[in-house]
Amino acid sequence: MKKPTHLVLFDIDGTLLSAKEDAWKLPDAETGDEVLMGEVDLMRDVIHDITGIKVDPYRHRPSGKTDAQVVFELFEGICISEEEIYDWMPKLLEEYLKRLSKIINGSHTADLKPGVREILEDLSKRDDIVLSLLTGNCEGAARLKLATHGLEKYFTFESGAFGDRAKHRDELPAIAVEKAKKHQGHDFVGKSVVVIGDTPSDVRCVKALNARVLAVATGSYSIDVLKAEGPDFIFQDMSNKPAFLSAIFQAI
Repeated sequence: MKKPTHLVLFDIDGTLLSAKEDAWKLPDAETGDEVLMGEVDLMRDVIHDITGIKVDPYRHRPSGKTDAQVVFELFEGICISEEEIYDWMPKLLEEYLKRLSKIINGSHTADLKPGVREILEDLSKRDDIVLSLLTGNCEGAARLKLATHGLEKYFTFESGAFGDRAKHRDELPAIAVEKAKKHQGHDFVGKSVVVIGDTPSDVRCVKALNARVLAVATGSYSIDVLKAEGPDFIFQDMSNKPAFLSAIFQAI
């Protein structure tokens, strides 16, 4: 059986889909960041209920952050050790997922981005790539969100990276590459790694690997902001399937 030669990694929030404002009871939300703040506020409530600690309102922009990073940032200014936060993390994420599943639980709660299903259908038929994820979501949240539109079937979760423990998105590419190596039995290096995302963090995080990056302006950032980060390719969205696939295959 032919071994795949390239690892193609997709972000989720803002890239493949976004939670609907109505799901979070935010009908006047204007940006994806405002919707993601609903998830942050949910985690704030979880932290209080699990630990008894009332953390301050979140002071950062959530786009591009990992779930673990958000937890650590919520604890900023509180004298709690890193080890103690990591000890709490499994219980925090478990309760967070229980509550998130009551909000994000079907296609009516998330918008699929233009062209996504068609792109994934084409990529999933190729035997020269491993199709997986590079997302700040913990794995449970990733599965929950993808399931809203039946997208989980396209991805090899064993070869991806998730935000369960990574304190920064920059940690995720190396995790994905190492997991893919173990799962597939060989290395993916340099331009054989292709990342698709919608935030400056998605573009920056793979610079150390010299990976190929495709940016899409389907989230909270404009084409001009993304272009300033120097992605290899940039698109408004994935609706132009021939052009988008050509960019991925050119990377390959």
